[in-house]
Parts: sequence; structure tokens; C-alpha cells
Amino acid sequence: MNEIRNKIKKIVKKQGLIKTSQLVSKLKISRQALHRYIKELVNEDVLIKQGSSRATTHYLFNNPSAIKKYHSANISFKKRCFLAGLEEDRIFQEVDKQEGLLAPLKANAKVNFHYAFTEMLNNAIDHSGSKFADILVNVNQRNASFNIRDYGVGVFENVRSINNLNSEMEAIQDILKGKNTTMPERHSGEGIFFTSKLAERFIIGSHRKKVVINNKINDVFIEDRRLLKGTNVYFEVNIDSRAVLTDIFKAFTNESFSFDKSRISVKLFSNGDDYMSRSQAKRILHSLENFKMIVLDFREVKTIGQAFADEIFRVFKKLHPGIKIEAINCNENTQFMISHTELGTIKKAS
Repeated sequence: MNEIRNKIKKIVKKQGLIKTSQLVSKLKISRQALHRYIKELVNEDVLIKQGSSRATTHYLFNNPSAIKKYHSANISFKKRCFLAGLEEDRIFQEVDKQEGLLAPLKANAKVNFHYAFTEMLNNAIDHSGSKFADILVNVNQRNASFNIRDYGVGVFENVRSINNLNSEMEAIQDILKGKNTTMPERHSGEGIFFTSKLAERFIIGSHRKKVVINNKINDVFIEDRRLLKGTNVYFEVNIDSRAVLTDIFKAFTNESFSFDKSRISVKLFSNGDDYMSRSQAKRILHSLENFKMIVLDFREVKTIGQAFADEIFRVFKKLHPGIKIEAINCNENTQFMISHTELGTIKKAS
């Protein structure tokens, strides 16, 4: 018995990571016999189990150099889940139980990963209308990421249809504001908003559009893509992330913990023209009456028209006196037009 145990340790230590089938082949013993030895070595913390099925189970020698070498490459979790009756936290538990997968994540990163994963999977369960979703989790020495793909109606089309918007582009613009949900009796509409704030990169694609939020450079992009049925969500966080989930909540909530602040990137509302008309301003302001604080980011906006500024900084403010509007990253031209309305708090671009 000790001879076989020693052989197992020697083989795993030499190879680093090995499949059950490879051990069976090398030792010339049955899978059942091997299982008894492996179970003992895992319970004694000599080996680390990686994977949870006959096809994917691997074993790793439990010492720092072997673990470091192992985590220099991607490790992953992959599963197709049927969504009817699915509980998102049960799937996260499966991810977490896969030995070594989330081990590299520091405490804050793991909390953020847990929140984002369960929020995005819950969206697929409740909103997509898809029979199933494909889930992929990858972890390497720097990043942890997940990808959730459903094959349903598509997030942008769902929001467009239920809110009677003119296009999926308008749906994207509303989603980025926060507080937008197609199921208000069960959801606050905050999931995508806060998940996107936690990520280094957050990408959500559906049909022919893709939204890329890159918090490394503090920017948002809307891109065309090849036709995609359903919705694909990608979330990536640094394993050493110091972002604190409660701090993100506090930045956009009031003392009563109500989500009351939205930050809008004005450049995303361009249709190729300058920002001149009242109708363009109304499009930006759509659904923002639910917030108490609106931050309008004018980065990369060259100029705005008097009607555009008047609709936001005089008309809307008069109709909603309890809402504060703050304009940031304004150039000289934009600042002049906003100041001309004598409303709003202006910050020069840094």
C-alpha cells in the first residue's frame, strides 16, 4: 500500500498536474483501487484535486512551487446550465468548489467576482427566455474572468421592446444609466450598472452591438459586431483587485442606501451630428427623473448648442428641482454654453 502511495506522489510531483486516467495507465491498477489511494492523499493535503468529473479530474502536488507553476497557465470551469429553476448561487458554489480555481483571488476580488457572476447569471435566468446558458470561468496569474452566453431574446432588444424605444442603440444608452429593468417587480435594474463598475473590463454583446467598458482607461465604447443570437456577458477582474464592493455602492447611493446617482458619458449619445437639438438632450435625459444626482461627462464633446444646453440645464432642472446636475470634463466651448443657462455645476476638463 505504501509503495503505491509513494509511486503516486512521485509521479504527480514529477508531472505537476496529471489526469486520473494517466495515473491508472502508469500504475497498472484499476480506477477503483486508485480512487482509494487518491482519496487518502487528498484528505491528508498531499494532493489537490482539480476538476469534478471522470473526464476532467486532475491532481496537483500540494507544494508552493507546484501550485505556482500550475497557476502560471489558465485554469477553467466550463458548464452548460439549463435555466428553468436554476439557482445562480448554486452554480457559483460549483465554481468555488473546483479545487484551486478561485484560490489565487484575494478577498476583495473574490467578493466582487461572486457578486458579478451571480448578478449576470440571474439576468440570464430571469430575462433571457433562453433554455440554457453556457458558462466559462478562467483564472490565471493576473486575472479572473467569466463568460455567460445565453441564446434568448437578447438584452438590448428586450429593453427596447418593453420600454417602447426606437432602437437597440437607445436601449444601450438607457442600460448604461442604471435603474433599467424589464422586471421591476423582481429587479432594481442595478445589476449591470454595479457589475460594470467592479470590472477591469466588462463586455456585453447582443445581436449586432457590443458595449465595452474598460475601467483601466475609464472609458466606454459601443461597437458593431457580427450577428449574435441572445446575449454574451464577459467580466474580468484583477486577482489582486482592491476595489471594495460597498465603496462602489456608496459612491452611487445616498444615506438611505438608495441608488440615486447616475454618471452619463454624453459622447455615447452622438448620432454623427453635434449636440445641438432639444430632442438629443431629451434622449439623454430619458428615465433620469428617478435619480437625485446626475453627472454628465462631456469628455470628447467639442461643442453643444444653446437649445441642447437649455433643455438640460434650465428646462429639466425647473421640472425636477430636487435633482442636481453636474457637468464634468467640459472644454471651453461647452462650458460657455452651459454657463449661459446659469444652471449646473461646471468642472473644467483636467
